[in-house]
Amino acid sequence: MTGMPTLHQQPAWFGAVMGTGAIGILISLQSQVLDQQGFDWMVIDWVAIGLLWVATALAVTLWPRYFRRLARRHELREEIADPGHGAMLATVPAGLLVLAVGWGAIGPQTLPEPIAMWIAVVFVAAGAIIAVGYSAIWATSISTREVGLARIHGGWMIPVVMPLLVPIALVPIMHYWTNLTLPLLVVGFAFLGIGTMLFLAIFSMFVIRLATQAPLPNPMTPSLWIPLAPAGVFGVAIIRLAQSAEAYGIVGPDSVWLAVAIAVMGIGFGLWWALFALLELQRARSNGGVIFHMGWWGFVFPIAAMAISITLVGQVTEFSPLFGIVASVIAVVVWILVSVKTLQSVIAELSAT
Repeated sequence: MTGMPTLHQQPAWFGAVMGTGAIGILISLQSQVLDQQGFDWMVIDWVAIGLLWVATALAVTLWPRYFRRLARRHELREEIADPGHGAMLATVPAGLLVLAVGWGAIGPQTLPEPIAMWIAVVFVAAGAIIAVGYSAIWATSISTREVGLARIHGGWMIPVVMPLLVPIALVPIMHYWTNLTLPLLVVGFAFLGIGTMLFLAIFSMFVIRLATQAPLPNPMTPSLWIPLAPAGVFGVAIIRLAQSAEAYGIVGPDSVWLAVAIAVMGIGFGLWWALFALLELQRARSNGGVIFHMGWWGFVFPIAAMAISITLVGQVTEFSPLFGIVASVIAVVVWILVSVKTLQSVIAELSAT
């Protein structure tokens, strides 16, 4: 793949917000699981809180980088329509929605609950509106060009992840404002439908591309991991919606177990796909390697999403927490590796200027 943007210009910077926020949410969930097992380690909660603040600070710092694009609308339209990189701009609304989930789940531990919940509302409203608008604009831009199968990659599924995050972000809000539970459940299931149908459509195209075209160029190899994100996020979303519907008295406990079964199906698919992606990554490494770029954050959020799904299923079923812990350790190690690579690249670019 030629024409890779420079580190400063790459549109996937908000992937750092997604990945860091997701790791914070994962660590917070692991803290709950350990509490249930009799381990009260406050340091884990503080780590989760710290990561939430870091992700929020990253979003605030990076926002002008994206907002300035609106002043160059012709260039922005061309960037959105670029099959190689246009979908990466979807990391912005996706990152906002991850922050909405984080502030709803972790925020009340660091700020008064009403303030944390209003922050979550702002993030979910902004994220959902931008997500719907951007996904429609991106799809229209792509559909008006002859792209060709060879230019499809896993990053095309980032717009798919966005709607799936909305139901998860709405759950703490509906629990705080219980009078809004029913309408927010309806909205949550609507966004779940949007994300699911888009995933099925775009993932099918991606599989056809992998089966009929040459292997992905090495720089695009990280995008192979992105299908883990919808598989994991969908499972978390449907479990959380089912739990909320049960708490509201709409459905019985059997619905939660059905949601768990569906989530486990997503985990099964995700684990198989992770093995496939790992083999493809090894192929790329043996054929020149994968030079670091911001697309490496495509490793972090999908693996974290799968780890969250595994941990949540273990929590709901009261199964051994070992699988969730192992998945979480892998996700944290990947986050540390990519974070270090990012810092090294930023320092190197600053030193060169």
